[in-house]
Amino acid sequence: MDKENWEKILSYMEKLCSLHEDAICNYEKCREFASRMADFITGLEDIRCYQISDMAMDALGYCNPKVASHCETAHSEKDRLEFIRQRIMSNLKQL
Repeated sequence: MDKENWEKILSYMEKLCSLHEDAICNYEKCREFASRMADFITGLEDIRCYQISDMAMDALGYCNPKVASHCETAHSEKDRLEFIRQRIMSNLKQL
């Protein structure tokens, strides 16, 4: 994959991380995060970026939006997202 694609992936991942921060205590934003994460996974699979796609799917599997309740997995999800972001950055640096 070329540098431009990795930069786009990183940019989208950073937006997801930011949205997740906003979604921790907001059910609607949490649902939006889950939806955008699913779109991210689909896009990664379309360009055959399976390693990152698998990590994102794992992270989405732990995402469970709840109405009127604090997210129990918010901190571990944040760690998963940061790990994915770091992996994307590592791939970008290798080019």
